[in-house]
Amino acid sequence: MTLENFKYRTNPMFLRNQFDGDNDFGIPIIPKTELSEDDIKDLRLFPFNAITTDNGKHLSRIIHFFLYDYNFEKIWIDPDKYVDLLSKYKGVLTPDFSMYLEMPYALQIYNTFRNRWCGAYLANKGIRVIPTVSWADEKSFDFCFKGIEKGSIVAVSTYMFHEHDHHADQKDLFMKGYNKMLEIIEPSKIICYSEPFDEMAGDIIYIDYDLSSWQHYNDDVGKTFVIKKTIMNTSNKKIDALITKTGYITKGGDWIPKKESDKRFLGEPNSQRDNYVETKKGGYNTRVNMMKTEKR
Repeated sequence: MTLENFKYRTNPMFLRNQFDGDNDFGIPIIPKTELSEDDIKDLRLFPFNAITTDNGKHLSRIIHFFLYDYNFEKIWIDPDKYVDLLSKYKGVLTPDFSMYLEMPYALQIYNTFRNRWCGAYLANKGIRVIPTVSWADEKSFDFCFKGIEKGSIVAVSTYMFHEHDHHADQKDLFMKGYNKMLEIIEPSKIICYSEPFDEMAGDIIYIDYDLSSWQHYNDDVGKTFVIKKTIMNTSNKKIDALITKTGYITKGGDWIPKKESDKRFLGEPNSQRDNYVETKKGGYNTRVNMMKTEKR
């Protein structure tokens, strides 16, 4: 073996074996990150593919990778190129490498590995990292939650699972993985990019998809809506879920529900409302406590 071949063969960026895992797949562990109440208040995200032209305008945000993979393959290829830039922001979600159902099982494992490896690498450089969690079908549950410590803050996206544009409604698929994630990781908080489904339990921080787009990069925060839900599931077990809905009012006025079911969130501060939410499998009762809104 030549010296050149030896250097290539032993290069850590070729082997990707710098970080320990607690699983048979060798998926690295991402250290647990904490967010303060000030961090969570009016939390907004910013896309990775816009950081090179941001010029420091949105450093109070967390960087996300809810993009097509070609927009961020470069952070896997050359992560050092982006460390200094990413370290200036409030935090970074791990790259959301795709977990499509059509992908071979081996590629899904590889993309989970890349997600965690990038997170472990950035955390090792002193950057505050929050793992993004995604899954395919139930077979992926064997590995897709590995490398995340119990009680961690995690991020998910519901965008591709809502029925819109040319996407099929895959809500049941999402909810199976989401509930399994709650069981295995027991996350302290869940950052949800795009609207949470009504059935989603947990301490959820809602990030509006439309209002996170480039048209609203420079909008000021308008109102924060805090909704306490109590869900009675089919086994009559009470589940508490906290959803923080943050609206960015750009033209004045109050928050307007996007769909009919969201009207249950309207009401006077400190009032309470019981609702029945229809689903494909019947429905469930919810109780919404309207807490005082905050204007800025």
